[in-house]
Amino acid sequence: MPKLSIAICDDLPEERMQLAKLVQQYGKQHNLELQLHLFSSGEELLNVFSKPGQFQILFLDIYMPGCSGMDTARHIRTFDSNVLILFATTSQEHGLDSYEVRASDYLVKPLQAEDVARALDWCLEHTEPLRCLSISSEWERHEIPLSSIQYIDVYGHQSCIHTEQGVIVTRRGLDDLESTIDSPDFLRCHRSVLVNMNHIQSLEGNDFHMSDSSLIPISSTNRTAIRRQFFDWIYRKTWEQL
Repeated sequence: MPKLSIAICDDLPEERMQLAKLVQQYGKQHNLELQLHLFSSGEELLNVFSKPGQFQILFLDIYMPGCSGMDTARHIRTFDSNVLILFATTSQEHGLDSYEVRASDYLVKPLQAEDVARALDWCLEHTEPLRCLSISSEWERHEIPLSSIQYIDVYGHQSCIHTEQGVIVTRRGLDDLESTIDSPDFLRCHRSVLVNMNHIQSLEGNDFHMSDSSLIPISSTNRTAIRRQFFDWIYRKTWEQL
């Protein structure tokens, strides 16, 4: 079943819940597994949403106390160029402003089910469902979004999956995990380390400086090829965002 991570940000509880119900209704009709996250202000959303890939679709009210929806969207665009932003508001006067933050749609309240469905139809055509890595760890089943994985390294006969929420240990080998993930965003930079290039902050000498401040060594055997793969990935990502 396809999975989508969707955030709804609206300062009015009744309108926030109404939109959530319409989105849930759409998910059931289209056999989607939704991870729905509700926020009452732009500040609350930004406290949680700080890295690219956390959400795939974002509904934003424009008129909110403090950080407006437009200001929130501008800040989000400084670190996530891919999340699909849908404005839901009471006025059409900010329609042109929505182009500045590359909004996917502009919905005018009161929201109707067909308007939300139309917007989500477009979003599904222009985004991929959230991909997760399914593993067992200490007799528990985990569904780990690939976007939250920073890197995976090996100690002894165990693989340690470093995520934004913590470390999950599994007995599955690194070759097996790499094959299962099968993503161009992941780079085998060492025989015992697989990195998510979205979480690389910089290249420092012969190490990758990761988002959690870890330094990940680059294999001396394939150093030139690995560095080239990383720079090719950056080049491709940059063009995709233009």
